[in-house]
Amino acid sequence: MGGECVLSDSGQEAPRDPWFLQGWKASRMFLIKGSVAGGAVYLVYDQELLGPSDKSQAALQKAGEVVPPAVYQFSQYVCQQTGLQIPQLPAPPKIYFPIRDSWNAGI
Repeated sequence: MGGECVLSDSGQEAPRDPWFLQGWKASRMFLIKGSVAGGAVYLVYDQELLGPSDKSQAALQKAGEVVPPAVYQFSQYVCQQTGLQIPQLPAPPKIYFPIRDSWNAGI
């Protein structure tokens, strides 16, 4: 059972992974995806994005102020580490979407 071999494309025997490694490979991806999903749920809860619209509007405005400098810093870090030159991106458009005005507007 543990030393079973399968034929590869070239016709030679290739060792098969033990059963516990096959299960670990599948569960590793599940754990990674579950961690990302759990982090997203925690972030939404922590920032109160599903709460009152004024708090959601403030969180959206805060994200709009924080994300562009973080992307720029990350691109500078990548340039330093790899020696690649990333062209300067145009400024992101200013988006104004008042959530409070459209909240439950369809009712």
